[in-house]
Amino acid sequence: MALAKLKITKSGQSGVMVMGMGADRRWYMEQPVAWFPANSGSWVRVANATKFRQFTFLRLLDEHKTSIVNIVEPPYRLGMKFTAHLVEHLSVFEVDGDEFEVDPIVVPPPTKAFQIREILDVAASYGWFQGETAGLEIRDPATDASASYVYKGWGLGLPIPKVKLPKFGGGLTEPGDWNDFKAPGWMGVGDFEGDAMMQTIYSLGLGSSQSATVFDFAGNVDDRRGYLVHIASFSTGKTHSLPSAGVTSGSMKLTPASEPQGPKRQRLGGCGKFCGMAR
Repeated sequence: MALAKLKITKSGQSGVMVMGMGADRRWYMEQPVAWFPANSGSWVRVANATKFRQFTFLRLLDEHKTSIVNIVEPPYRLGMKFTAHLVEHLSVFEVDGDEFEVDPIVVPPPTKAFQIREILDVAASYGWFQGETAGLEIRDPATDASASYVYKGWGLGLPIPKVKLPKFGGGLTEPGDWNDFKAPGWMGVGDFEGDAMMQTIYSLGLGSSQSATVFDFAGNVDDRRGYLVHIASFSTGKTHSLPSAGVTSGSMKLTPASEPQGPKRQRLGGCGKFCGMAR
């Protein structure tokens, strides 16, 4: 898991806090300081809104789940000093209290290179409606670590001009080539569970790999809105079907073999527009 080290200073007294990124929602004081209200705990992302904008920030909790700090959310950059606030408790209200300075001294890289390929894709359709299941592998070329995912989505199959589609249809796509992409630097190969959408602009089919596909995934990961990854030209393998086009929306989930060992972590990603059907 990626970590960030933050130097925190108030009234000339400094300490060092270590924060987990992404799925690791723990923090602890590597160098405790007297004015800081706790030495370890967890964090949550909080959404807020004003008349003019919506924004999110992190709230640090102590081991008793009491709010103690409001702080800017990642990504952090070296040399990016900013202020955070201790949380003051007034009856049932929580408000910003004393401020302190935060100086990131160790941070994950802004982005990281990955690769993804389609292992197998099976689609079935009835009229304009279609379902799609795909096996995917994500690889970190720097470490050779990899993880396997299953994508399940539902959506529409669109007619190709001058091609009459049968009432029942479907197709199978063979393994494809690796696709390069970049993601936030705190992510590992096992952090891409979440919402996903696959748009097939066209697929020639008939045993050909000729197609144009847009793939968006890692949606609503770590409570972040939108997709973290957009591949404008996703390469697939040979497709055995009639010429087709379409779009499906659903979710990507780690296969059991790729699940992290130990206690099951809380799922951070979404489950697509067809959530109830996809489970």
